[in-house]
Amino acid sequence: MNHKLHLMLQKYNINKSNKLLSELLMESGRFTGFSASSGKLLLDFSRTTVDQEVLEKLLGLAEECDVQKARERLFDAQVVNVTEQKAALHMAMRSDDVLHKLEPQALTRVTQAREKLFSYATAFAAGHLPGKSDQPVRHIIHIGIGGSVLGPRLLIEALGADSLLQVHFLSSVDAHHRSKVLAGLDPAETAVVIATKSFTTGETLLHASRVMQWLEQRLGKDDAAHRLFAVSQDLSKAEAFGIPSANILYLPAWVGGRYSIWSAVSLAAAAVMGANAFQQFLQGAAEMDHHFRTAPGEENLPVLMALTGIWHRNVCGYPTQAVIPYDHRLRSLPAYLQQLVMESGGKSVDQQGTSVDCDTAPVVFGEPGTDAQHSLFQMFHQGTDIVPLSFIGVIRPDHADVEAHASVLANMLAQATALARGTGGEEKSGTPDTHRQMPGNRPSEVILLDELSPASLGQLLALYEHKVFVENFLWGTNPFDQFGVELGKVLANAIQPALQDLSHEIPANYGLDAILDYIHSKK
Repeated sequence: MNHKLHLMLQKYNINKSNKLLSELLMESGRFTGFSASSGKLLLDFSRTTVDQEVLEKLLGLAEECDVQKARERLFDAQVVNVTEQKAALHMAMRSDDVLHKLEPQALTRVTQAREKLFSYATAFAAGHLPGKSDQPVRHIIHIGIGGSVLGPRLLIEALGADSLLQVHFLSSVDAHHRSKVLAGLDPAETAVVIATKSFTTGETLLHASRVMQWLEQRLGKDDAAHRLFAVSQDLSKAEAFGIPSANILYLPAWVGGRYSIWSAVSLAAAAVMGANAFQQFLQGAAEMDHHFRTAPGEENLPVLMALTGIWHRNVCGYPTQAVIPYDHRLRSLPAYLQQLVMESGGKSVDQQGTSVDCDTAPVVFGEPGTDAQHSLFQMFHQGTDIVPLSFIGVIRPDHADVEAHASVLANMLAQATALARGTGGEEKSGTPDTHRQMPGNRPSEVILLDELSPASLGQLLALYEHKVFVENFLWGTNPFDQFGVELGKVLANAIQPALQDLSHEIPANYGLDAILDYIHSKK
């Protein structure tokens, strides 16, 4: 259902607030009234300009738009990806409640894929190929792109510090990195995981073919094949490529790439984390699923985050959103959320195919604090554009340096405070110095994890998934397709032959003749 969001905002008389954050923060009970928690996670949105009246109106808008019904459709396996006529059941990969809504054949395939994932991950973690204890594995080359890399890489960086197993990611088709990776590996100690749902992704298959050649040249075709694994919905294409059928793990068609972290795409990550830890990661996400389905709106973290996002994007008119994790282990979280938010919400037509009448997904960017304080924060404090921030911190670290961790959290809270309050920039003489003035009134939310554990990370990522779902529902857009990803791939297939042979013609309306001539002149 396409809700004309700006009309709804007008109906509820939801307008940009004139109240200053410095004033709102002084109100009694501000933190209690503008924060909520679930499991190992706290959401504090008290440093936004949402006041009690606005919050009640936003919750009323969500109720009238029937977010609850949309949520039920999602979890009841109904078609929510209307352009492709699919359900979106990535939750079935982590939640048994959703898993058992599948048709019997699909239920069996998903269950078997999960068992295979845990079995193979356990073998890799033990240092050998599945079923071949005499065939060592000390390195895994994980080949994929987009969600097939962003998720597993985030998991390994966040939760895989203690593993002796080394994972090397190949994503961009650039051969420089691949050459460097292969030069440092022994193929007799290496397994290769190729993650592509369709098994047609050009960048992934090019890497895979080169790595396969590397294995075969050094081990022979038969021994090389034992070290090749694939994750795909198209088992026949994977097998035709040369992957043994026993080494292919099933990825359902209704699991989009940016939601595939819960699936066998994370085989290498599960091996590094350990199968038990990966199961805890899934359970944490399932707990957030349950919270999203059952908590009332005023306590529902995904709903509250989505409504705050609507406030910033559609009422305040902020076009960007920064994600700043104050924990080095979460350094890849901004990139992961870039894809989740921008690929899901980067739409300009609604589910009926008509132009939307409101702004949709913001531009998401970020890097870890405190590094970001020395690059991005100058603009956040004194730039002409206001950028809402999401600060993400961890209360209990995994190290014993109490002073260092206190410094990290102090910097995070200090930045949130400074952005909200600002400063007048007065010098000792009392004369205002406009160069040192910071206007403040710049919003942020703080998300705190009790600790960075598999369960808490699962909760965090599922929280963002459901937040994105609610936002897109209110915009009337489909968060589960990504046709904008395809056009550039099609054009690249037409352009590449002309880069290799200038006599190959490409359409004149591409406007590339001159630059192709220039490129060939430099070869």
